[in-house]
Amino acid sequence: MTQIAPKRTKLVKMVSPVLALTGLVNLLLLLNLLLFSNTGLRSQTSISNETQQPPDSTSINESSNKLPVFQLINSDTINLGPNDELVKDKYTAMGQPQIYDALHSFNYRRSDKFGGYINEKINAGLERVREKGYKSDIKKLYIQIDPLTLTVFWFAVVGPSRDRYSYIRIDSRGSAGGYLKAVEKQLPKMHELYPDLVPVKFLEFNQNVTTCYTWDGKPLSNYSGFVNIQQHFFKYRKRYDNQKKLKSESQLDLIFGEEIDTSSSSDSTFQNDILLENKDQIVKINPEKKEVVKKKSAATKKYKVKSGDTLSEIAEKHRTSVSKIKKINNLRSDNIQIGQILKIPN
Repeated sequence: MTQIAPKRTKLVKMVSPVLALTGLVNLLLLLNLLLFSNTGLRSQTSISNETQQPPDSTSINESSNKLPVFQLINSDTINLGPNDELVKDKYTAMGQPQIYDALHSFNYRRSDKFGGYINEKINAGLERVREKGYKSDIKKLYIQIDPLTLTVFWFAVVGPSRDRYSYIRIDSRGSAGGYLKAVEKQLPKMHELYPDLVPVKFLEFNQNVTTCYTWDGKPLSNYSGFVNIQQHFFKYRKRYDNQKKLKSESQLDLIFGEEIDTSSSSDSTFQNDILLENKDQIVKINPEKKEVVKKKSAATKKYKVKSGDTLSEIAEKHRTSVSKIKKINNLRSDNIQIGQILKIPN
C-alpha cells in the first residue's frame, strides 16, 4: 500500500496539466463562438437598415467624404453664330422643402412654384429670335449641378433655325429618383398640350448627383450615395405637308406673329421677311417681292386672374405669348393681382 500512493500522486500530477490545457481550449472556443455570433448580428442589423431606406433616396457607393472638384462652364467659350443669343441663369435648392425634388425643378414644381423657369426663359429667347424675323431654334443646352451648394447652372443658345422649321417653344418633364419610367409616363400628357405642334426631343439630361444632404436638408457626414436626376427636353415646331409648305394654321400664326406666304413653293422666304407690329395691324414687308401685306389684329377676350395664376400659365392656356399679353395690357412686369382683368388675344 505504501508503494501505490506515490504512483497515484505521480498520475495526478501528469493529468492536471492536460485538464488545464483542455479547459483553456474550451474557453477560447467559447469566446470565438460569442465573437462570431456578435459579428453576424451586427452584419444582419446593417442589412436591415439598408433595406429600410426609401428606394429613390440614395444608392450606396464606396464610402467617401471627398467630392470631385466642381468646374463651372466658362460661358465665354460657348460659340455663338452671328444672330445667336446666349440665355443663361442659375438657381439653388438650398433651404427648400424636399431639396432634391427642388433641385430637379428645372422649370417649376406645382406645389409651391419653385424652380429655375428654364423653359419659360428659353421660350422668351426663342420669341426674341422670331421678332428679328428669323425662324427660331434652340441649338445648345448645357446643365450643370453642384452637389455641395445644390446649385443648378444652365446655358442655352437660341438663334435662327438651321433647317426649314421654326421651333416655337420648348417643354420638359423629369424626375428625382424615379428614373426613366417616372419620366416617360409624363410625356404623353405634355405633348397633348400642343396638338398643333410636332415634338422633337433634343436633350435627355441624366446625372447621378452625389447626396451631401438628406432630403429635408440636413448635412450628411458621409457622401456615399447619389440621387438620379433625369429631365427630357423637347422643342416644338409647326407641321409641314408633303410639298414642304406650311399647313393652314392661322391661329398659330396669330399667336406667334408669323404671317406665312402660302402661295410660294418654298418656305424659306420667312427669313427675308421683316415683321412690324402695332396696335392696329400686323405688317409684313418682303424686300425681295417689294410687297406689303397688312392684316388686322385679332379680337381680344377678357380673363379674370385667379389665385395661383402666372402670366406664363395664362399664356400657355390661351395659346399666346407672355410678351403679347403684357403689351396689350401695358404691363411693365410679370406681376399680376388676383381679380385683375386681362385682355387676351383671341
